[in-house]
Amino acid sequence: MNRRRRTPGRRAALLAGLALVPGFAAAQSAPDRPPAPIPVFVDALETDDPELRPLLAKAVSEVAKRVARRRWFRVVDSRDEAAATLRVTNYRTAAEVIPKIGKQILNGRVVMVEGSEILEFHYVDAVAGIGAVTRGLSGLDERETGSSLRNASENLAEELEDFCRENFAALAAGSSPPAAR
Repeated sequence: MNRRRRTPGRRAALLAGLALVPGFAAAQSAPDRPPAPIPVFVDALETDDPELRPLLAKAVSEVAKRVARRRWFRVVDSRDEAAATLRVTNYRTAAEVIPKIGKQILNGRVVMVEGSEILEFHYVDAVAGIGAVTRGLSGLDERETGSSLRNASENLAEELEDFCRENFAALAAGSSPPAAR
């Protein structure tokens, strides 16, 4: 029986080939926490819509606060200092009334009772970028009561952290600028 012997050189070639598979190297090399916080620039999409402009400004302020609270990031004041960017493209809210039918016992009889529930939604949409790698992200907060821009922004910051983990190889490969002085 003719058996091929695996040599250390073949194993090294196999591992080197796996490193070229998109996402594999990044997933393997992403630490739990980067050696230094990643500088991130947060800004808003430029728009001529007078109703959207103040909403975007409000969303950018809250998103920047939430990004800065994460250990992975440091918010910077200019795009030139940043290794990653986050451009807020939309902020919207919505409410939906959902009818509910419940059962109650009244005088020993089961009675169907109609009611409703109001769900509130807050959405913050953004585009994240590391060098030439970009991805659309969306922060969403959906609750019966108490949904907020703050919670949607926190969700967006988590999405940004996941994006940076997946593309950590691009960050480590030098697409990030030197550390801020």
